[in-house]
Amino acid sequence: MSVVTIQEMEKQVPAEHLPIYRLESELLKLPQVEMPVDHAFCNGLYARTMRIPAGTILTGAVHKEESFFLLVRKGELLVTTDGGPRQLGPGDMSISKIGTKRAGIALTEVEVTTFHANPSNEQDPQALWDMFTIPAPAPSLEDGKTAHLEKSK
Repeated sequence: MSVVTIQEMEKQVPAEHLPIYRLESELLKLPQVEMPVDHAFCNGLYARTMRIPAGTILTGAVHKEESFFLLVRKGELLVTTDGGPRQLGPGDMSISKIGTKRAGIALTEVEVTTFHANPSNEQDPQALWDMFTIPAPAPSLEDGKTAHLEKSK
């Protein structure tokens, strides 16, 4: 990421997001890890489950709406929160507020699910991504995340 890009980005994003976008710019220089995503639906609800290999450093997209962030199956994850770093494990639940951007590291192999209200019952993963997230202001890890959206189940 060039100095010009960082200066432009500083004007576009909240100050608390800048360290995470800077982290992303460095992570993009490294080999990327596959994190399979499964999508599940019921009337009015969308659940997105991601499997994260142990040792993976990851960042999240900025969400347009409040959602639940829940470790449902297994693993330990250290994640940034408004109150500082928090270690989450099986059964732990956290709310992602509107405009939240997080970074974390999978301490073990992790499966995490986010839940979103889906009143239109949309099932197209790309449409859901666009509906629930705010586009990144610069090239970021988010650009590569949409490649596996088509792998719906």
